[in-house]
Amino acid sequence: MVPSRDEMDTHHKTRASQKHEVVSSSHYTEKVKVSTWPVRFMLLLLTLAIAGGAGGAYYFYELNLDERRQASLRTSDLERRLLEAGDTAVESNLDLVETTAFNFSEIDKLWAARNRTNANVTELRSELAKLVLVNSGQDEAAGNNSAQIAQNKQTIISSESSINSVSAQVDSLTRAVAQINASIDGLDSLREDIQAVRTSLNSGDTTLLGLTGRLEYVEQSMESVNAHRLQINESLYRLQESVEALSTPANR
Repeated sequence: MVPSRDEMDTHHKTRASQKHEVVSSSHYTEKVKVSTWPVRFMLLLLTLAIAGGAGGAYYFYELNLDERRQASLRTSDLERRLLEAGDTAVESNLDLVETTAFNFSEIDKLWAARNRTNANVTELRSELAKLVLVNSGQDEAAGNNSAQIAQNKQTIISSESSINSVSAQVDSLTRAVAQINASIDGLDSLREDIQAVRTSLNSGDTTLLGLTGRLEYVEQSMESVNAHRLQINESLYRLQESVEALSTPANR
């Protein structure tokens, strides 16, 4: 009896599955025996990792402590510096307060000096204004004086011209008076002669009657000359007074 194809395939599959089961069992046994080493290795690595972590933690802890000590030292140094800076700042503040007080005192002194200076300037301006007014008055007076001087000079020039003219007239009149006086002196001598002649006529010399009339005419002429001389003397006196009056302002 020959088996069919399907039966043969089923038989082969069954045997293959059995063989696979046998191989799988032996492989599992081997695998269970060998898999403990990785676990041990992992445990070793874990132990080393823990030890390393502890060492690292201790190292970092020490490092942290060292940093904290350094930070504490820096903090102490900073506090010391701050205290020193605070003391220095207090001293500087005190010095600044003293300097400020001194500066304010000096400023007050300067303000007082400025006020005194302003007062002096005000007084000086007032005095200057007074001087300006005085100078203005003096300038005006000087101008008036200059005008008056110019006018006086012109008056003096005119007076000098008048004086010169009057002096010339006086000289002319003086010469005329001198001539008249000389004529009068001659007439006086002539009068004496006439008087002598009159005496002789009165003694009885009738031939000289015409001469007597002429002598009377001469006497009348002499009287007229004397009157004219008096008028000339009066005019000369008035001219001298005028000359003196004109000379007096000129001398002033």
